[in-house]
Amino acid sequence: MKKLLLMGMLLAMASGMYADNVLKASNIEVKPGGEGTIEIEMVNTDEISGFEFLLTLPTGLKVATFEEDGDTYLDVELSRGDTGRKGPHSLEIAEQSTPGTYKMLSFSTQNKIYSGHEGTIVTVKVVAASDFAGGTGKISGIVLSTAAADQFYPADVEFTISSTSGINEISAEKPATVYDLKGNQIRKNATSVEGLAKGVYIINNKKVIVK
Repeated sequence: MKKLLLMGMLLAMASGMYADNVLKASNIEVKPGGEGTIEIEMVNTDEISGFEFLLTLPTGLKVATFEEDGDTYLDVELSRGDTGRKGPHSLEIAEQSTPGTYKMLSFSTQNKIYSGHEGTIVTVKVVAASDFAGGTGKISGIVLSTAAADQFYPADVEFTISSTSGINEISAEKPATVYDLKGNQIRKNATSVEGLAKGVYIINNKKVIVK
């Protein structure tokens, strides 16, 4: 009986360890053709010194890039500033063969821990295609490591990346002319998008997605 009780306590402790060391991301909104920022937060009870995970973005969304000294880099970085959790850590990111999937790995050659126990750990700048219709982002394959080489494997995390369509700007009170992306007039004095084929249109000088 004592052995069973001890095993139950150990299992409960292990479950608590997994629950207390996690990654998460808030829902965001990115307009078609626009940019946005995904903030990945780490909440940890244990002293974490390294992590790795896969970030998967929905169709029509990708990690933004920037140029520096003639080279192109993915626009991802460890959290900085007064509330940043970065110590002497590096961050490596690699685009995977599966479209929209990126592997991220962060560690310290000095085996230092990330400061604090809660807050943004990675920021990811993303850019949307002109026909981006929103979708679900996913953080999977998460591994959090301590300086003592203990590892935690939190559950996968999903978050919503919505897209503003602008459809609600058309009404009987505010009719508009509808154009396709080539500038051809599709409908004049439109009061709704009902009956339009699926695709991207220009309405009131904005790109509107009809699903």
